[in-house]
Amino acid sequence: MSKLVELKQISKEYGNKKVLHDISLTIEENQVIAVLGGNGSGKSTILRIISGLERPSSGKVVYTNKGFRIGYVPDRFPKMLRFTPGEYLHYVGRIGGISEEDLNKRIPNLLRRFQLEEMNHKWIMHLSKGNIQKVGIIQAIIQKPDLFILDEPVSGLDIHAQQELVTVIKELKEQGGTILLTYHESHMFDDVIETTYYLNQGVISKTNTLVYEQIKLVEVKRIEESIVKGWNEVLHIENKENSLLLYVGLENSDTILSRVLQLQGSIDRVSTIVVDENDQIGK
Repeated sequence: MSKLVELKQISKEYGNKKVLHDISLTIEENQVIAVLGGNGSGKSTILRIISGLERPSSGKVVYTNKGFRIGYVPDRFPKMLRFTPGEYLHYVGRIGGISEEDLNKRIPNLLRRFQLEEMNHKWIMHLSKGNIQKVGIIQAIIQKPDLFILDEPVSGLDIHAQQELVTVIKELKEQGGTILLTYHESHMFDDVIETTYYLNQGVISKTNTLVYEQIKLVEVKRIEESIVKGWNEVLHIENKENSLLLYVGLENSDTILSRVLQLQGSIDRVSTIVVDENDQIGK
């Protein structure tokens, strides 16, 4: 395999805090690579540096092919966009040099695949978090990138969109592309990941030297927070618009799900996240 990107002794500092420490890493063509680690371990920083959106404090990033295309999906896609999804994707496509003919074929197909056709009359700023994330994914793949970078891509996505994203990753891999991603959900990408790196305190390795714990994230509605605060099994609670996000140990998840249903609450989603011994849940 040929080298696509090479990091040479990369370090990154923000003020007095050193986030990345002398990282050397080679990303080869036609690979699906995961970078995992706890909160604050530097995952997002290293993705931004590889994508060219951020410069390292020291070290060097070498791109072996100056003309290759990068598609980047941030963990939070900008919300305040006064475009419909189709308008924005057309704008991004034209900037990327895609012809009108190709855009007129690709955009409707991608909107349909991610179930955004009925949302195409709304401005992006008025869409839900999950639908905005879908637009972010589409804008990154519309140019058929050689390197597809995703930072926590499934946050807010419905099950159909999550499955479609995995399909897209497989398609890009079959076309010779390289995919680099970071995520918390522990099983969704198991079948496509080929190489995994772990970040711990700014140092990267192929060996997971930390003790990781699986936590269930349960999103519920029609349950009062005052009631949930009395449940000892819940490790942390967050408010999200009209929902509550409950962080629960894996061994207690069935108990909490049963309790929510008994109180006639609704369960919007249940996902598994992975935290290390240094993480603070919900922070």
